[in-house]
Amino acid sequence: MKRPGLTMRTLLICASLGLAGCAATNPEAGFEGMDPYEQTNRDIHDFNLAADRNVLRPISKGYNFVTPTVAQYVIRNSVDFLKLPVYFFNYALQGETRAALRTLGRFTVNAVLGAGVLDPATEFGLPLEKTDFGITLGTWGVESGPYLVLPFFGPSTRRGVLGIPGDLALNPLSYTGLFNSDVLNLFSIPLNALDIVDNRNRNGDLIDELLYNSPDSYITLRTVYLQRRQAMLAGDAAEVDALPDIFDE
Repeated sequence: MKRPGLTMRTLLICASLGLAGCAATNPEAGFEGMDPYEQTNRDIHDFNLAADRNVLRPISKGYNFVTPTVAQYVIRNSVDFLKLPVYFFNYALQGETRAALRTLGRFTVNAVLGAGVLDPATEFGLPLEKTDFGITLGTWGVESGPYLVLPFFGPSTRRGVLGIPGDLALNPLSYTGLFNSDVLNLFSIPLNALDIVDNRNRNGDLIDELLYNSPDSYITLRTVYLQRRQAMLAGDAAEVDALPDIFDE
């Protein structure tokens, strides 16, 4: 987690003031024109909140209780490793050659020296850099479109929804069935489920504060998401690093 205290206090102030201050420095945070489906989004947000409170949050706490720290580390690295091809292809499509090469270097180092479950690449100056096809579409000039809340998946935009099939197409694991890879097919669903639970566990305190301790969790979550996406699209690494990384892009 990245500086949750100061970051969350700032976000909560922005939310309580209607984002008046944030909108001045971040156009996409001026949400009035981006959220035409607010009532429907709020209904889905309430559904997701109930699902988190009654299902995902308890499961993540149980996972943390029964899973040793070392095992959690291995699981996280394994899932991150399997996502690297998606990041690499997206960076290449965005024309971000250096980021693509760093991602390829990270994949190679962790494959050779870490067997896909350890992370020596970070120690070699090749940290994890996330992106996705929604950001790729943004670099191609596709507008963000309205803010949307998806059942179970949470915050998104029209561009983000359009990006989901692109990420699936760029993910080599999507084609395991073509090669009759029963092992990969067997573990793909559990790995995706572990990814969700692990992400909820690692960011548990921050997510709890955002969802259950903010004056309006809907507005706070929308603010965090839209600001982070705008920063990713602009390539503002400092702002991306300063915002909560809870969406697992």
